[in-house]
Amino acid sequence: MVQRSLGFTLMCLIALWAIALPAFGISISCSYGEGEGFVSSSERFDLDRSTSMQNGIAIGSGGISQSLQASGTGTNNMAQSVSGSGYSLQDEIDSQGSLKVSRSSFASAQMAILSQGLAGSGSVNFAVQSNQGSAQAGQEASVAGGALASSQSLSVTAGVSAGQSTQMAGTSGCVVAKATGEENVMSAAGSFFGPGALSAEFVSSAAESASVGGAAAVDGVNWLNDGSFRAISSGSLGMGVSGLRDAGMGLGFFEVRVLNLELRGEQQGGAVSPGATSPSGASSGGGGYDSSYSLTGYRLNRKDAQLQLYLNSKNTPSGLTEESVRDAIAAAANAWDDAAAQNIFADGDAVKVDNSLQVDNPFTSTPVSDGYSVNGWWGLGSSYLGIARWWSNGQLSDGYYSITEADIWYNKDKQWTVDWNTAVGNGFVYDLQSVATHELGHSIGMGDIYSTAYGGTLPSSDPRTSDFEQVMNVYDGPQRALGNGDRTGVQKLYGTPLEEGMYLYVSSYPFV
Repeated sequence: MVQRSLGFTLMCLIALWAIALPAFGISISCSYGEGEGFVSSSERFDLDRSTSMQNGIAIGSGGISQSLQASGTGTNNMAQSVSGSGYSLQDEIDSQGSLKVSRSSFASAQMAILSQGLAGSGSVNFAVQSNQGSAQAGQEASVAGGALASSQSLSVTAGVSAGQSTQMAGTSGCVVAKATGEENVMSAAGSFFGPGALSAEFVSSAAESASVGGAAAVDGVNWLNDGSFRAISSGSLGMGVSGLRDAGMGLGFFEVRVLNLELRGEQQGGAVSPGATSPSGASSGGGGYDSSYSLTGYRLNRKDAQLQLYLNSKNTPSGLTEESVRDAIAAAANAWDDAAAQNIFADGDAVKVDNSLQVDNPFTSTPVSDGYSVNGWWGLGSSYLGIARWWSNGQLSDGYYSITEADIWYNKDKQWTVDWNTAVGNGFVYDLQSVATHELGHSIGMGDIYSTAYGGTLPSSDPRTSDFEQVMNVYDGPQRALGNGDRTGVQKLYGTPLEEGMYLYVSSYPFV
C-alpha cells in the first residue's frame, strides 16, 4: 500500500511464506520520507511454528516506530535492518531452544535508536551494529548448551554507539564489542569452553575516534575492567589473557582480549582475522591432521626473536624444585623452537631464574607491561590451571600484530608433577611441561582449536575440532609432543626448518 499526502511518502510491504515444516517465514518492509530524506526498515523472520510474535509498526510523526514481542522454542532467526541518510542499523538473533525477545526502535532520516532484550536456552546468539559513514559500533554474544539473558542498545546521532549487558552459563560462550572510527579501531572479546559462566557489560562508540569500555568476567572472576581499557588507550596497544580452566568434568579454556589500533598510513599488510585457520582437508599423519591449527593474528614479528623467558620460583608447590620447573618450561619452549625455522625462544638458557622479577597479580584491575616474560606461581582458585597474558604494541607486519611480552601463571594450589608416568597414572596430577607447552603456544600466536558452537574458531563440522592429538586442543591428559597441526601452525608463523622443508630459508624473510 502506498499513500502520498502533504509532501511525504510512506510504504509498507508484508510477505508470508511457508519454508518447510515446522517453520514459516515472514518479511516486512517499510519506508517513510519527507523533506529531510527517507528512512526504511526491513525485517525477516524464520520461525518455528511453536513461536508466537506480535509486531507493531507506526509510520509518521517524522519516522518509523516499531515494537516486537516474540517467544517460542525450536529453531528461530530474526533480523532487522534500518537505513537512513548516511547511516544503518543491523540486528540479528539466532536460536535453537527456547527464546523470548522484546524490541523497540525509532528511526528517522537523520537518527535512530534501538533497545532490545532477549533470554533463551539451548544455543543462542545475537549481533547488533550501527554504522554512520566510516564509523561503526557493534556488540555480539553467543552461548551453546546453556542459557543467556541480555539487553542491547544501538543509536545513531552525532556518531554511533552500541551496548550490551549479558549473562550466560553453558558449555561454552563468547562476547564481543567493537568500534571503528576515523582515527582508530578498538575491540574487546571474552570466551570460555567447558562448563562455565560469562558476564559482560560493554559499551562501544565511534565518530572521529573509537572507544570500547566496560567489564567482562569468566566464572565470576573479572578479567576485563576499566583498568584493562586504560592500559591500551594511549596508542596502538593490545593485551590478552588466556588459560586452562578446571571445568569439573574435565579441563576447558578461557580467553579475553582488548585491542586499540591507531589507523596509521605507515602500517602495511592486511591483518589476519583472530582465529584464522588453515584450509581443511590435509591428510592425517602420526600426530593428527596437518590442518588442525588456529592462529590468533599475533606473533613475535622480530626475526629470530629469541624471546627470553624468566622464572620467579617463589611459591613453587611441594614436590617440585626450582630446577625441575625451569627445565620443564625450557623443554616446552624447545618443543616449539624445534618445529620452526626461526629461533623463537632464547638459545642456551631458554628460561632464567630471577626471583627479583615481578609476578604480578593476574586479577589486577591495573595490568602493567614491564618488558619481561615471566613464568611464576599464583593462587588462581579452583577454576584455573594456568593463565597466559600477552601484550602487543599494535604494530602490523606481514598481516600479524606484534607480541612484545608474555607472562604465564601456574596455579600453586593444584597438584603438579614433572614425571610423565605420574601424570599418566593420576588424572588429578597435572604435567607441568604439557601445560607449559600449551600456554607458551598462546604466547607466540597459536590459538585454541574447538568448534564455533562452543565459542571457538572452527565450524562444528570440521574434523579438526575432534583432533585431540594437538597440544592446542583440549587438555585430555599429558601431551608434551606437538601434533602435526601444531607444527604446521608454528611453521606458518615462523618458517619451516630446512630438514622439514624443500626450500631454502631466505634471509629477506619479511620480519621487522
